[in-house]
Amino acid sequence: MILPETMVRVEILTDKRNVNNVVTKLLNLNAFEVDDSKAPISQYKYEEARRNLGETSENINKIKIIMELGGIEIEPKGKLKVSDWFETATEVNKEYSKIEEKYKELLEEIGKLRAELESLNTQLSEIEPFKDIGISLDLLYKTKYFEVALVILSNEQRNNLEKTERIAVYCNPFAENKNACIITGPKGINLETKLKEIGVRRFETPDMISPQEAYNNVQEKIKYLQSILGERRKELISKVEQDREWIAETYGRLLTVRDAMTILSKARVSEYYVQIEGFLREKKLKNLLDELGGLAFITYEYPKRYAENEGETPPTYVELPKSIKPLESVIELYGVPSYWEISPTVFLIITFPLLFGLMFPDFGNALVIFIFSLWFYNYGKKKGSNNIKQLSLVLIYGSIIAMITGILAREFFGPLAVGGLRELLNNPAYPNGPLYNIWPVPQSVYEQIKYILPTGGAEQGIVNSIILSLLLGSILLFVSSLLGVINAIKKKDPEFLVLDRLPILLIYTVPFIIFTYGLTNLSNYIGQVETLLGGIGYFLFKTGSPAAGSTQTLADILVIWVELALIYNWAGKVIILRKHEKMSAVGAIVFGFIEGGFEAGILLLSNTISFIRVLVFAVAHYYILYAFSYMGYLAAGQPSTVITLITNPIALVIIIIGNLLAIALEGLIVFIQDMRLHFYEMFSKFYEGKGRKFEPQVTYVEILS
Repeated sequence: MILPETMVRVEILTDKRNVNNVVTKLLNLNAFEVDDSKAPISQYKYEEARRNLGETSENINKIKIIMELGGIEIEPKGKLKVSDWFETATEVNKEYSKIEEKYKELLEEIGKLRAELESLNTQLSEIEPFKDIGISLDLLYKTKYFEVALVILSNEQRNNLEKTERIAVYCNPFAENKNACIITGPKGINLETKLKEIGVRRFETPDMISPQEAYNNVQEKIKYLQSILGERRKELISKVEQDREWIAETYGRLLTVRDAMTILSKARVSEYYVQIEGFLREKKLKNLLDELGGLAFITYEYPKRYAENEGETPPTYVELPKSIKPLESVIELYGVPSYWEISPTVFLIITFPLLFGLMFPDFGNALVIFIFSLWFYNYGKKKGSNNIKQLSLVLIYGSIIAMITGILAREFFGPLAVGGLRELLNNPAYPNGPLYNIWPVPQSVYEQIKYILPTGGAEQGIVNSIILSLLLGSILLFVSSLLGVINAIKKKDPEFLVLDRLPILLIYTVPFIIFTYGLTNLSNYIGQVETLLGGIGYFLFKTGSPAAGSTQTLADILVIWVELALIYNWAGKVIILRKHEKMSAVGAIVFGFIEGGFEAGILLLSNTISFIRVLVFAVAHYYILYAFSYMGYLAAGQPSTVITLITNPIALVIIIIGNLLAIALEGLIVFIQDMRLHFYEMFSKFYEGKGRKFEPQVTYVEILS
């Protein structure tokens, strides 16, 4: 789950007569990814396999289009009898041609309708800037005393024309650097020539009718074609549903043939033998040897260490439970882990939902996101979009933690439902909310954790929550830097370890010590950290008073530690630039200081401080909903109960708008900020993401010999 599985590179040499059996067994193994031969036995390949692969891949794309237009997701299944893979490929592609023939006419009609709609939408966008002009262009362009033109101008073209004598320009900006303009001038100014000089042409409509009429005509055509397209798609959906089994079996066979042809297209062929090479999961090596022992001669080797693997990148496979596998989609936005890297997925499954929940602690709002995520997942499943399904699951995980933190923070669509008017007005004379007495976390418990989740009027906890955010950030940054060192050790790259990763770990150990120092006295955690920070400030600026005893000594050591770590990082960058970039000594020292000293120091501060946003977003979320609740309270005439408040139509609309903004905008912002903290603050310390995904050739159907 943490480290990529060990791969072996296998070479299979078999008699030509056995090649079909070998390919079948490799597909059934579901753990072999074919690759080009490193030491080929000949220059010859199966050209027929390459041709079949192209045809099969094209047919797979076509059948996916049928499924997409049919609005259903079909899982491949079925059986496939194989004696010769080339003959099987021909038969399966012929089988698909029957499906294509059946749907050809309907698909062509849908394609033409979509192309025509796209063309009409383009026309509509061209006419839209002038759609309010009701006079026909034939009349407008043939006036007796004036020359007139409707044109689209850039800002520069507009400025040039406005400086031209005897020409009046009236413009309405409608897009970035685009203006819908009416240009006019007296007869004889030769307006057409001037427009050509600046590279624009008059706007025209069919038969020179008015833009307003042309716009309405195009809209009517679009509406008509959309209705026809809807009917044709319903017809297609009905047919696809009837042929579901047939399509599923053909789809499975096509996918299996594609993978078989992929293996054969990379195989090398001599007069009597076939050579197949590729990567295999080590766990499946014994299975391979058992299956092919009587059919082929097999040799294998393990990938060399990172520094010795020039020109070859082993594929990466990390075995993950299905429940957390969707988080791979977040990781892959950054890049696929290399074969020598720790996979950050397990790290992410803890930190991503945790940070999301801490930044968005509202049970009601999180519940809405959870319900939306379930709908979005089903929508992705219906559309056959794996990306949508994985994104939905990531949102589901985050919203579940946000519901938990919302329960702890006693928030349900803002302060009214639980805290009521007493919390909103900070006045014990007013009543609590209707959910106050049945809320799972009582007020007494919240009083103990309000310094971590400072909502519900806990203004005094904001400073403390900032320090606790920095504690969380310092731990995550330290762990990230430590993972960077472990990755360098795993790569067996001592230069990378000593000159790049180790100085980063030393730098980010300092904030880790600062913000965990308070854990030595949990009852006075905040005071301990503030004392140490004060000691650091005294050492740097000689202001205030020194910290007591050993705390000031630790503060002095930490400042010196940072300075030495930055110098070490600077020296490491100088050596790397001199050795690998062939930079001059002066250039290496200057650029090494910029990157290894100055920039690293700035990043130390910015990366650590960046985590302040975690609980600050929680505070911001609370006060946005607080503000909308208070506006609703005023709009309702300052009622004395929550029920009176939320039954007032105007107040209810205001509160709903506030919550919708919080759910949509804050939910999106929190998700983005969560991604940012991982990608820029954490992943940059240990994760390169320059690997390639393990994509074995597999069977999608049961193969019968």
